[in-house]
This record gives sequence, C-alpha cells and structure tokens, in this order.
Amino acid sequence: MAQGIIADNWSLQDISTLFIEGLENDKAGEIVLSDGAHSYRPISSAIIQTEALFDFLTDLVLRDEILVEEKFSFAWDETDSPISKAQAIGVVRSYPFLSEPEKISGPRDRIVEYMCSTDSLRIAHQENVDQWEATRQTPHPILSSTLWGGAGMCARSFVYEKSYTPHPLRKRLFLNSGFMLPADDALHQVNTFLEDKKVSVTKKIFGNNALFSGYINIPALPIRIIQESNSADQLVSTALELRRDFQAFRDWLKMFQNAMADDDTASLLKIRKQLDSVSQYVDKKIGFGSSNNPVTMEAGIGIFKIAMQANPIEYLKNQFGIRATLNKLIFGGSGKSEIRKFVTMFGERGSKLGYEIERSFTQS
Repeated sequence: MAQGIIADNWSLQDISTLFIEGLENDKAGEIVLSDGAHSYRPISSAIIQTEALFDFLTDLVLRDEILVEEKFSFAWDETDSPISKAQAIGVVRSYPFLSEPEKISGPRDRIVEYMCSTDSLRIAHQENVDQWEATRQTPHPILSSTLWGGAGMCARSFVYEKSYTPHPLRKRLFLNSGFMLPADDALHQVNTFLEDKKVSVTKKIFGNNALFSGYINIPALPIRIIQESNSADQLVSTALELRRDFQAFRDWLKMFQNAMADDDTASLLKIRKQLDSVSQYVDKKIGFGSSNNPVTMEAGIGIFKIAMQANPIEYLKNQFGIRATLNKLIFGGSGKSEIRKFVTMFGERGSKLGYEIERSFTQS
C-alpha cells in the first residue's frame, strides 16, 4: 500500500501564492469557540502560508504521493509555482474523488454534525447550506471553506482510506471544536515523537524562563530543507532531492502504516521498541540519566559527547539505520537560525511580518 496522503488544494494555493507573490501582509480568519458561540479571530496570512508550506515539505519528503481533489486543482496548478516540479514527477497528483459524490456526502454530513459543537456553528452552517441550494452563494464564506470544506476532505480520507493533512485554518477548527482525525497515521505519529524529543533537547540546551520567550519549534524536515536551500525557489527542489536520501525511511513508514492497518501487534511492538530505543538514547545524550546510572555530557560546538554507561548494544543500534535517521532529525537544529533564514529568503528579515512568523513558532 502506498504511503499516500490527501492534501488540501487550499494549502497548495496558499503555498503557490507564497512562492510567486511572497508572504501575504494581511489577515486570515481563524474560527474560535467561546461560551457556546463561534467568532473569527484575525491571524496573519503569512503564518498560515508558512505552516502550510512546512506541512507540505514534510509530506513531500516522506510520502509516496500527495493526492489533491482534481475538481479544485485549478486553484494552483496553472501558476508558475515550484509545486509543478513535484507534480511533473507524480509526487503531487490530482485525483477525481468527486467522481462518486454519493460516497462522500453521507460521511461528510456526519462529520459536520461532529464539528458543529455549538449552536451558533450549527445555525450558521445551516444558513450556508440553505443559501447554497438557493443561489450557489454562502452568507458565511469563511465558515463554509473551513468547516464544510474540511468535513468534505475528512470524508474523502475516510472513504478512500488515506490520511489527510488539513489546511492550517481547518486544523485549528478541528482542534477548537474537539473533532479529532484518526490516529492511525504512521507519519503523524512519528512527527509527534520527533517534536516531543526536539522539545526535550532544546529545553535542555536553551533552558526556560518565565520572563523570556522559549525555543523555536518547527518540524524537523523543514529545518533540514531550509539548511540545504539557498533561496525560496530551492525549497521544493531540495525536498525532492531529499526523497532519495529518505527512501529507506519512507519504506519503514510504509511498514509501520501497514502494521497499523493489519493490526499486526508483533510488528507494531517491534517498531515501538525502535522508538523507545531512540527516546532513551536521546535522554542519555542530553544528560537525563537515572540516579543509579548517571550520564555525563560534554558540549562542543554543536556536538554532544556522551560517556556511555548504558547498554553499548543499544548505543550502537542508534548509530545506524532508522534509529540514526531519527536521531539526526532530532539533533538537526533547534530552528532558531532556520526560521530567520526562512523569513530572509522572502525578504522579511527584521520586518513586522518576519517578527510575527518567528513568534508564531516560539514555544514557552
């Protein structure tokens, strides 16, 4: 089974605009829920563009294919965007999900019910439905694109048994409304693991203080891609080149995904042991040893040296194969210099917009 993903044309449209016109200096509308009602909170469009790009770059390296709804691909595929390079080699591919709309409608409507967690959402969504049927217009277009469109993409994911990477505004609504995507996606689970371990490393290195902003936290693959790119135009090309280096890792993710699909407990336990081994290795490398088996650490310039008092076999296993790849991603950079390099690529170093983007990836 291909390790594929369904992505939003909306995300690819935002990414294409980013590459062609630069970071947008306006606001998008994030749907927030409070006291049983929904409202729209302004959020920088540049932040949304950046998040969409980072999700896309990760999928570009670690997915076999990225599928988008054929009916709406016009939003981006006729533009002179670097995405066309991925499309040309078949990594990004349009698919006619709506050729069988009756398969989508039932699950979509049920998902809408789950997502409409407040009366105001239910009322506004029904107004959209009624007005669309009468005039093909919607009185609440942001809600329509975010909720109705997001539910439709989730339905495609369910019907066609593919994972889904939502547009950042849809992702926010899912979280705010309490709607959860299926957990059985290997890459999403590994990304969460990488994020957790990167947090441990950066906290250990930079510390944490209530007065000062914390660490920059961006996904591991975009960090690597930014490091190896000299300009914004190279980001997608670099990601495509990295696909070769990560072929074995994609194969491992495919095995992980198939084990979950088949409920293969033995294989899943073996994979979890690999992740546990990496986790323990990282903890020891940054000095988190137990009281009866302490670990010492010497810090050089970007290099950690560890006095190995743990299991030497586990240490050696972490120098090769999948474990080594995971460790390189975890220790590949904090993201501080990379996010600054990113905003510089788009001509926003030192600007208000650049500051907003850097702050958006700062964790306390």
